[in-house]
Amino acid sequence: MQRYGKLLLGTLAVVLLSMAAVANVSAQTIAGTKHDLSTNATSLGVTNYNQICVYCHAPHNASTTLPLWNHTPTTTVTFQMYNASNSSTMDMTVGSAPGTVSLACLSCHDGTIGLDVVQNVPAGKTAVGTVKIGGTHLLGADLRNDHPIAVTYNNVTDVAFNAKVTGKVGALPLYGTGKDQVECASCHNVHNNVNGSFLRIANTNSALCLTCHIK
Repeated sequence: MQRYGKLLLGTLAVVLLSMAAVANVSAQTIAGTKHDLSTNATSLGVTNYNQICVYCHAPHNASTTLPLWNHTPTTTVTFQMYNASNSSTMDMTVGSAPGTVSLACLSCHDGTIGLDVVQNVPAGKTAVGTVKIGGTHLLGADLRNDHPIAVTYNNVTDVAFNAKVTGKVGALPLYGTGKDQVECASCHNVHNNVNGSFLRIANTNSALCLTCHIK
């Protein structure tokens, strides 16, 4: 009886771990989120391509400026970057333009290009192209009122920041050739909305902010 009980508990533990793994995988999917434009096509008024990934990605004939990128990239916008003139405590260097990974986000969020305008339109489909992002999701070209991006992360220059280790600050990744650039994707994971607002980690008690900032 004791042996049977141990076997039952062991089996139950395996089942629970498997369920947790499945739940974790399902939580990390873009399907059903606001970035799933196929599911939201009718409410948004955009073309339903009946595919989730195609609004952003293409495995072939993708953009030459962004990796495997299918959404038409922003090419005519000059972004106004957050810089030292916006903050008396800004000690790190800010680039003159967003990095590649941020340009991918801004190809929708700057509001200049239709949400369903892609370079490789699926057969039998025609993009509406008139619906652009709006409301609080519209960042526009003036980025001075948003968290700075294209920032060279340097906690030696500014000691009020935690150290980076192998291209990350805690769980937050840095980008660029030197793996030291803060970009949109440092804080946001566009494929995972489990923490809300597509945040990489939950910001309970400012946990996301305090990953980098020492306060």
